Amino acid sequence: MGFQFIQTEIKGSVFFMTLNRPDVKNAMNVEMMDEMRTAIESVNDSIRAVVIKGAGEFFCAGGDLNWMKSSIKKSQKENQEDALKLAKMIRALDECPVPVITQVKGGAFGGGVGVVSASDIVIAEETAMFSLSEVKLGLIPATIGPLVMRKIGLSEARRLYLTGKRFSAKEAKDIHLVHEVVPAGSLFSVTNDYLREFETSGPQAVRTAKKLIREMMGTDLWKNDIAETTSRILSEIRIGPEAQSGMEAFFNRKPAPWKTPLLGNSNELK
Repeated sequence: MGFQFIQTEIKGSVFFMTLNRPDVKNAMNVEMMDEMRTAIESVNDSIRAVVIKGAGEFFCAGGDLNWMKSSIKKSQKENQEDALKLAKMIRALDECPVPVITQVKGGAFGGGVGVVSASDIVIAEETAMFSLSEVKLGLIPATIGPLVMRKIGLSEARRLYLTGKRFSAKEAKDIHLVHEVVPAGSLFSVTNDYLREFETSGPQAVRTAKKLIREMMGTDLWKNDIAETTSRILSEIRIGPEAQSGMEAFFNRKPAPWKTPLLGNSNELK
């Protein structure tokens, strides 16, 4: 299976997928999302686990800047089609029939957090940083939002979606986005520990347990066209004046037009 933006390899019964755009911190463009979805949907009965990592020193910086820049001139329909690409890839990951282990080195921003949230087991180096940074551009984490909120809960979603602040691997673990925080260089040894656990677990039992977890949640995120709804909302935001001016400011290295002191002339609360 030949891909341009990802690398795949099968070792025994483990499927390895590497995001392979290290020059842009493995930021995702539409083609990369399609490749990731195709790769995950190719997982068959001979595979017992999937391991995802990023090439280079950063797991995934979210949306590719050139792809985001192109959205400024696209229509709402074109933006919605692009947003659906991400939604469908995240859904494929979430519904992958076997356990998905994701390794986070460097960090995960925006859509990268979506990949993390769709994974069953997440191992992060202690220096990794995370951010749902969409609001900094006048955007929102719409297509990944429901899945991320299911992972971290309503309270943390309110805090992190609305501020876009960066947070550490330790904090990511505290809010249940990450399962293991490990020293640099330990990602594969800890991954091997989990793979050994799967060796002693019934393959069909694991697959059935994963499916049952979604059913026991009481609601299926992917029913009732939620991907269509969130993609439509994001496309409406993207073509609106705030996002347009925010992205234009970002690409021209200027302050966002809304960047004014919320406390007026006061520097801090007293």
